[in-house]
Amino acid sequence: MTLTAYGALCTEAYNITKPIEGTYLDVPYYTQKLAQIDGRILEAMVGTGRLLIPLLKAGLHVEGIDASPEMLAVCQRNCAERNLNPVLHRGAIETLDLPGKFSAIVVAFGSFMLLGKRSTAIAALQAFAKHLEPNGQIFIDLELPIDSFKAENLIKQRHPIECLDGSIILIQTSSSIDWLEQVEYTLIRYEKWSNGALVATELQPLPLHWFGREEFVMCLQENGYKDITLCANYTDGLAPSSYTDHLCFSATLA
Repeated sequence: MTLTAYGALCTEAYNITKPIEGTYLDVPYYTQKLAQIDGRILEAMVGTGRLLIPLLKAGLHVEGIDASPEMLAVCQRNCAERNLNPVLHRGAIETLDLPGKFSAIVVAFGSFMLLGKRSTAIAALQAFAKHLEPNGQIFIDLELPIDSFKAENLIKQRHPIECLDGSIILIQTSSSIDWLEQVEYTLIRYEKWSNGALVATELQPLPLHWFGREEFVMCLQENGYKDITLCANYTDGLAPSSYTDHLCFSATLA
């Protein structure tokens, strides 16, 4: 059994359950926002290319970065299948060190929470600032892991995932909450079964650090950003009104 943040089974399950051509609220939102920006764009924590590929198809100059070699390999394959050949980087965003600067950096689908610690999130905001052109912009969406608040210390079995080769992936999760540090810790167990035999297992530790709405605004202000805007659920002008809302932040380099 392997213990990894984003290994082969996790990546395979993600690619199946979140297909590139799926319907997502964030894709048209970010496509519209980023289409207004000239110059290089970086999608941080690019994953399998779920957002990157629609942005590339829209003609945007987007590069991607991810810390997981498995995710990057699937992203590269997904792009190649669509005759796309983007620049992809491997690395952690909290220690971002890429040549040149970007007009915009986006972290979508709550992925920023995966940094796990407040100090790591702050380091990422500072690294972004160093990689932005003057008046460059960042786009980050966050959420509250409210379902886990209700199911702390329970073991949950997810629906089986059917793979293209006929095998299935079973997923089991258990979560705990560190209320003082604002971190949800989830341990995910993946099992791949083929013809009635267990062929692979993987354990994924998944910390999610959440921010309060005003807390994140202050973090942006304290780390080099101005003109901060916030909307709910990828809808401009819609103010957050529920703990279930997706909080969509944008800000400009000060």
